[in-house]
Amino acid sequence: MQTSKKILIGIVSIIVAVCAIFVVRWLVRYYFYNSYRDDLSSYEYEEGRAFQAISESSSDVAGMELAAQNDILKLYVNTVTGEVAVVDKRNGQITYSNPLDADQDAIANTMHKNYLKSQMIIEYFTAARTVGTYDSFSYCTDRNQLEVESIDNGIRFLYTVGDLNAATGIVPQYISAATLERVVSEMEAEGAAYVQQRYIDSSVADDYYELREGALTGASQLRKLNQYFESIGFTREDYVEEMMGSGVEGAVPTSFEIPLEYRLNNDAVDVSIPMNHVVENGDGKLYRIQLLRYFGTAGTEENGYMLVPNGSGSLINFNNGKPTAAWYAEYIYGIDPLASEYTVRENTVDAKMALFGIFRDNSAIFATIEDGASLGIISAYVSGKINEYNFIYPTFVLRGNDKLSMFGTTGNEADIPVIEPNYYDANITVKYTMLTQENATYAQAANYYRERLISEGKLTAKTDGEKDLKFYYDVLGGVTMTKFFLGTQYNGMYTMTDFDEAAEIYEDLKQSGITNQVMNFQGWMNHGYHHDVVDKIKVPLSMGGKSGLEDLSSLMAADGNIFYGDVAFQEISYVSRRYSYNNETSRYYGAGYVAEFGLVNPATLRKTSGLGYGENHYFLISPKFLVRYVDAFTKKIDKFDIGGISLRDLGYELHSDKKRTNIIDREAALDVVQASLAQIEDTGKSIMVNAGNDYAFAYADDMINVPLSSNDYYIVDSTVPFYEMLIHGYIDYAGSNINLSDTYDKADIVLNLVEYGAAPHFMFTYRNASDIKNTGLNRYYATTYSNWKDDAIAIYTEVNNALKYVSDAAIVNHEVLDNGVKVVSYSNGVVIYINESTEDQTVDGITVPARNYKVGGVN
Repeated sequence: MQTSKKILIGIVSIIVAVCAIFVVRWLVRYYFYNSYRDDLSSYEYEEGRAFQAISESSSDVAGMELAAQNDILKLYVNTVTGEVAVVDKRNGQITYSNPLDADQDAIANTMHKNYLKSQMIIEYFTAARTVGTYDSFSYCTDRNQLEVESIDNGIRFLYTVGDLNAATGIVPQYISAATLERVVSEMEAEGAAYVQQRYIDSSVADDYYELREGALTGASQLRKLNQYFESIGFTREDYVEEMMGSGVEGAVPTSFEIPLEYRLNNDAVDVSIPMNHVVENGDGKLYRIQLLRYFGTAGTEENGYMLVPNGSGSLINFNNGKPTAAWYAEYIYGIDPLASEYTVRENTVDAKMALFGIFRDNSAIFATIEDGASLGIISAYVSGKINEYNFIYPTFVLRGNDKLSMFGTTGNEADIPVIEPNYYDANITVKYTMLTQENATYAQAANYYRERLISEGKLTAKTDGEKDLKFYYDVLGGVTMTKFFLGTQYNGMYTMTDFDEAAEIYEDLKQSGITNQVMNFQGWMNHGYHHDVVDKIKVPLSMGGKSGLEDLSSLMAADGNIFYGDVAFQEISYVSRRYSYNNETSRYYGAGYVAEFGLVNPATLRKTSGLGYGENHYFLISPKFLVRYVDAFTKKIDKFDIGGISLRDLGYELHSDKKRTNIIDREAALDVVQASLAQIEDTGKSIMVNAGNDYAFAYADDMINVPLSSNDYYIVDSTVPFYEMLIHGYIDYAGSNINLSDTYDKADIVLNLVEYGAAPHFMFTYRNASDIKNTGLNRYYATTYSNWKDDAIAIYTEVNNALKYVSDAAIVNHEVLDNGVKVVSYSNGVVIYINESTEDQTVDGITVPARNYKVGGVN
């Protein structure tokens, strides 16, 4: 018996020890792991000073005071209305925050006229979880609720936005016993007795009193009570403190205290909202802020256009006659996947640049979002829709919301809206740069901005001189395929191209005259394309193993070419074997589901389908754990002698984690992603970025799948290569896979690549593409190298004949002539004429054949 008891105790002890070890490991690995916080940025709040206007003999702006100036700009302010005006000393141009004649607008209704006079429009969630709206004119400046402070090189407006008028004035409906005792002790006997008689015990909180019903509804009693409270210096702040202390929902009117800062910075005005000093009063929860909606707005008599970050860049002409068109609105870097709907209603390209602009004949305003971009939406309207103005502005989403579905109920009651408890902490900053006539076109603005990016170290000029254009191609290696062993089904790997076969493709292209190649090998490790997480790196022997991988990279490097190994850090396939999806995946705020996505089902339009293959499902890793895998990968990859790392998703995927115990917003996620990009750059290997957003420019040597067009919104008038104008000559790039495009017209493809200065980009498999028809990659249906070789060489040759002269030059101008010919000018003097029409055209004495191009300026 004793022996049995000892054995039992020993077994129980082992079980307890194992459980304890498991719990400790889980806590250390998941719960207490917070290394991502080391990557988060911070900011400081400058202490304000009493506002003192700068004296001058005469004001450049009637009715305003000079708040700050530098060698280039003057900042004038109206301390009552909150309006500002920026005077450019170089040309005398005055830019106003609001139109001067808002009340004379013939189209705008009362609400929109109030908007025209506002610097901010605030959307908030009410206690009932519906969305309410305050504009800063109606609910602040028109109520004399605006204060001002001086700050270095500028001014800070302190907006108290909301209806502060309580039904009882400053008399608290609920008051603590201690406060009531203090209040009556400071009053004369008559007043003390009057006040005490109108309060009774309350059940809302311990030691609280509340006004009698008669006092609440009696106007004369309230008027007298207010006089008594005012006589002892009782303030609205005291009122708010008492009402908040009662804990009664809706006791305090909803209002928001928001600082709005303007600072002169050389030729720009930096406009900021430091969120760490925003205060929410009452039950309202801040949702979104529209910032300076009408800054630099253009009227019906003006000529010009607005630049929007639609695809590669788009222009919306002033007064374009499309007032019935839907206004332009796009999330910067795309909508947060955890805030988007599962149903995909349109196939669009995400906005990849945090910028916009307003361009007139003699001047321009070029705006870049310096902080808070991932929370931003860019919107643009043309005259005739809601008022007589053309305007463009950013909106910032400052708190998330979700819906919690209730089982057993149907209809509207089935979904309960839930609101995140805290707004996002970011120093929202938009830089409005004032451009003079020499920089007053989109092309000149691109030149200006490129120089700024160079000075900030985000772009570095290429130094390899003029040479043949690069030829980009993805090589598909290992593919997940259903296999069987003794009748048992399992996921195995099928090799579409091994390293030796990829070397054959490389040599064959070289022999065909393509000597400047960039290979992006997909599916080279950890079970292929849908690879396991990258804390470990294992190269399949069936593809040639580590030695075969390094031999292929060395073969290309010997000719001065680059081999990239493709890696997915953020989209983790369902078939990953070492990933703990329940612990490491971002979660929704509402029901706490993990963020799991897939391909779009053509029948349901939901983006959660595997289309029959589990590997097409993927999880979005939390930014909290992205740090761990990047750190492990950078240590492992040093042991592999390959030329570069291709980032499949790190350059464009940007998502939050709404796990209730540790919410990580998109701005924090952006900090983590940028730190990860920097860590990968520190490996010393070249970096290729797929579909990169503008924050990836600083780290990329090559980019693929960049936008070479824009979304076809009706309000848009033309598409321009603004994205490419920023990076050409600094980062080499290519568009999407030509052999996987929806349409295939060689002439259109060549002309598009030539106009955008982009290299051709293909996807190849050594084996027949039909081999993957029963895999999750069956969408890559046209990749067989032998079938595409001739077309690839022909397209490359045509494009290279134009772009080989400008491989290291910047695009300094882009214009579309009246005859439809597009003229692209480069910093080395080369000019390329693109004629997409069906007739020959003559430009600058050069005849450009129909659907062809000509190169000028070549020595």
